Amino acid sequence: MAGGLIESFSGIRGIYGQELTGDLAYKYGMVYHHIFHKPGAILVVAGDSRKSTSVLKKYFIRSFQDCGAKKIFDLGVVPIQVAELAIIKFKAQGGVYISASHNEPEFNGWKLLKQDGALFYPRQIDRLIRAVHQAGANNFKSANNRQIATVIDKHQQAIQAYIRFISVSLGKQAMAKIKQANFKIIFDPNGGAAISVIKLFCQALNIQAKIVNSRLGQFGRKVEPNVESLGYLSAKLNDDYLFAAGFDCDADRVEFVLPAQSNFAKEMGVVLNGNYVLALACDARLAGTKNQIVVTNDATSYLVRDVIKKYQAKIKEVEVGEMVIVKAMEKYQSVIGGEGSNGGIIVSPIKCRDGLMSIALILKMLAIHGQSLSEILAEYPKYYSSHNKVVCQSDKAIDARQRLIDYFKNKGYKIRTTGGITGGAKALLDINTYTWWRQSKTEPGVFRIYCESDDKNKVDELARETIQIFNKL
Repeated sequence: MAGGLIESFSGIRGIYGQELTGDLAYKYGMVYHHIFHKPGAILVVAGDSRKSTSVLKKYFIRSFQDCGAKKIFDLGVVPIQVAELAIIKFKAQGGVYISASHNEPEFNGWKLLKQDGALFYPRQIDRLIRAVHQAGANNFKSANNRQIATVIDKHQQAIQAYIRFISVSLGKQAMAKIKQANFKIIFDPNGGAAISVIKLFCQALNIQAKIVNSRLGQFGRKVEPNVESLGYLSAKLNDDYLFAAGFDCDADRVEFVLPAQSNFAKEMGVVLNGNYVLALACDARLAGTKNQIVVTNDATSYLVRDVIKKYQAKIKEVEVGEMVIVKAMEKYQSVIGGEGSNGGIIVSPIKCRDGLMSIALILKMLAIHGQSLSEILAEYPKYYSSHNKVVCQSDKAIDARQRLIDYFKNKGYKIRTTGGITGGAKALLDINTYTWWRQSKTEPGVFRIYCESDDKNKVDELARETIQIFNKL
């Protein structure tokens, strides 16, 4: 992520001390409270483990106090899913989570949350951003006759509520089997917010854990969990450990690292593709249900579609974006959804990706079926993918998208689109093979091209063709 303040549907981010400051945090807190709350509100503040998080939190607390909030629950350093659940459990009206997620430590940012714990929908965050930029100094007067809001430490209560949520979601039978299995896992929270929960999580599930990079706020690798940053963990795995799990700073994302000697890893790589993570999680969560609708983005593998067929479940594809997934899950009353393209799963009533829940659901699969992870994966259909980024100026992206649609439509491919003229587009060669493209809304100047098939040769050929046509445009 390059420098410069980013204000979008996914939150506010920038380099702390440059474009992102305490004064900006205060301004956002004031405008957020004035638009969406009344004096007397109960709000939550929480964040990740960056050094600047505690400073920014003070500005938000002061802004909420100056607006006349009644109580402020300070959760300290916790994963974002813990904060979202706490808003519901503690009957708060909203709050703020301070983090730059998978960006490096010099960055920070925040996500403002609603009464149901979720991020704002795009139209709401657009309204907030416009109001912040339009507001002047006179808009920030303290509430009349206000009493200073009490700041209450709810760190432990929030974590305990989240652990109970995990237990209830898994069910008594699965919890008992997981505890009996005495699983061994390597965790790499990389100094991030997951540290605050991992020990209690492992105690609840009777996991024997080896934790590396376990000092809060000290980052031993790149923050974003991926093949480059987590590949080293494969060498630490032996026959005793199931897998290793590496988190980003707010713990909504987790990547699974497999033993290099496993047959699956030899063919597909040591870091488990996010589509397999979502498929495993859906397989575990949907057990005992029928006719559910699983919401995914349109860049998610058809592997998920194939795995959930045994539950008579169906896929509903929507545009890329966590809150797009959440909104559709609410519409269809889905118990699980996610984005296989980034390995994120969402389990209701929490409204964001949940890395720890991903682990819990995969352990449920292993415990119930009495199989290793590699054995379960070997039974799944194999899908191959090619993920590519190409450079495209923002003012040319809409035209490039349409030209690719026209090209593949003229070749007889079935076309599917989501999200209007700036959303995703997909050309289907057959029921298992597609090429997908979309202008990135989080990385300026990036145009994404993803291809997938159950035939590796088709993937390679289709990726080459799509990129070649794009370059000609």
